[in-house]
Amino acid sequence: MHSTITVFRSSSSFSNRQVNIDELNPVATMDKRLTDDAQNVNETNLISVYRKMAKDKNIALDQHQILALKHLDRLSQEIKASPFYSSITNDTIGDDEGIDDVQRETSSSFFSSISSFFARGGNALQAAQIKHTPPKGVYLHGGVGCGKTFCMDLFFNFISTQNKQKVHFHKFMLNIHQQMHQAKEKGIKGDEVLNDVIKNVINQGIIICFDEFQVTDVADALILRRLFTGLLSRGAVIVATSNRPPRDLYLNGLQRDLFLLFIDLLESKCEVVSMWDSDVDYRLVAGVNKARGVYFIGDEGKQDFDASFRDLTKGTMTEQITLMTQGRAVTVPQASLKYRLARFSFNDLCRKAKGAGDYLLIGENFHTVFMEDVPSLTMNDINVVRRFIVFVDAMYESRVKLILQCESNPDGIFKVDLDNQFCDEAFAFDRTRSRLEEMGSDEYLRKRWVGSIPGTNDESINNKNGQRPVASDDRDFQI
Repeated sequence: MHSTITVFRSSSSFSNRQVNIDELNPVATMDKRLTDDAQNVNETNLISVYRKMAKDKNIALDQHQILALKHLDRLSQEIKASPFYSSITNDTIGDDEGIDDVQRETSSSFFSSISSFFARGGNALQAAQIKHTPPKGVYLHGGVGCGKTFCMDLFFNFISTQNKQKVHFHKFMLNIHQQMHQAKEKGIKGDEVLNDVIKNVINQGIIICFDEFQVTDVADALILRRLFTGLLSRGAVIVATSNRPPRDLYLNGLQRDLFLLFIDLLESKCEVVSMWDSDVDYRLVAGVNKARGVYFIGDEGKQDFDASFRDLTKGTMTEQITLMTQGRAVTVPQASLKYRLARFSFNDLCRKAKGAGDYLLIGENFHTVFMEDVPSLTMNDINVVRRFIVFVDAMYESRVKLILQCESNPDGIFKVDLDNQFCDEAFAFDRTRSRLEEMGSDEYLRKRWVGSIPGTNDESINNKNGQRPVASDDRDFQI
């Protein structure tokens, strides 16, 4: 399935050009560049794989990670022992036999809709059952860089079934809302809208690994309990990482007392494992060798920032283009389609009404993104902070090389006073700060971009001479 992106050039010497790219599919996102140790060594459990990796000096032993892996190993063994999970295929995992329909939405009022979404259906723990009761999933929570995602990735690579998926939670929910909209456009109504989406999710993989599980958006909060009830009733197994324990999800959110029913459901279906006692941020350990030319600080760094952009575009002409897909229009002030580089100001991306879909589209099309004039932010800029957090997450998930010209180093971009140190944004920005540190490391910059495959999206692009531009990938990226 494909979507069409129209690229409008600002220069009158170019006509509109059509670009066909693979439709964004965050549900099926998998990081193929992760270590293959879990599959390549002849070990029977995750702890053995982990100790083998430590023996080979690929990692350092960490007792908090071993604890998490014990819970994940329990789950992997239960999956392996279950005839249901070892025999299912994509033709059977979406089967409706023995499944109750998702409860009907009847209210038209916004606030009563909130109540109906959260509260309808009686006891949240009495979800519709299938013939095979799923094993309990695992919910890992802890500080940034403690190894939550590493442990989940090891589990994901270790289990032999192909009916699995791994996805960033923010991307997942974005895709859920897109699929609901598409279902309604096809004439599907009422309960069947969410039922149709749930079947699609299950068909992508019945074992679902969510990275960075957090809930800050009311639109997500509205549907989570019904969505997860439907997934679990169809046999889904949930593994998640988060920097919040379940009881702190959607903290201070609208009508949160009703959201507590979803938390009850999540805690009943997953073992909750804390990694908060770990005081090591392995992103910072791995990022000791900082690559030069990724962060340019202050006005004095502006000239070097400009020079870096000229060097990486090899002095070729850049131009303003507009990317359009699924009703979104994202203007790129300076773009090099030949070298897959884009340049924005901070205000372009974070002080205008943009969301995850816009940022993912950028990450899909450019392996290197320059952002200039990044200021120091406070709680007075909270909406701007939220956009910056989502932007960095999108670039990180696409393995984009992010080059910033900032007022301060990453530690000083967002300053929180003592009264607000426990707010959602403060917790989320801890992860952002850690990711920015990691994104400045040699290790990160050696990772391959996971956006569009160079050259495959430009088949219908022609310049004014009728020639198709040659796209460059990121293999020769040097700072």
